[in-house]
Amino acid sequence: MIISIKQDNLTVAAKLEEDVFEKSVSCEELMLAAFDLIGQVFSQKSVVKAYYRLDPDTMAFRSNEDPIMQMIPQCLKE
Repeated sequence: MIISIKQDNLTVAAKLEEDVFEKSVSCEELMLAAFDLIGQVFSQKSVVKAYYRLDPDTMAFRSNEDPIMQMIPQCLKE
C-alpha cells in the first residue's frame, strides 16, 4: 500500500509493508504513515495541534468545550 500527498510538482509518499499473515496494513500503521507525511508538509507543531483539534468519533473538529481541548499543551495554544 502506498499513501501519498501531491501538490503541483511536489509528491511525498510512503510505502507501507503489508503484514505477511494479514496481507494488509493496520489502521494504526496507516495513520502513523499519514502523520509522517503530513509532518513533511506542515510543521510537527501543526500536526500535533491538528491531532488534538480533530475528533475521530465524529470525523469533525472538536468543540471548544470538549474536555480534550483542555488537554492541549500550552505551547500549542498560541
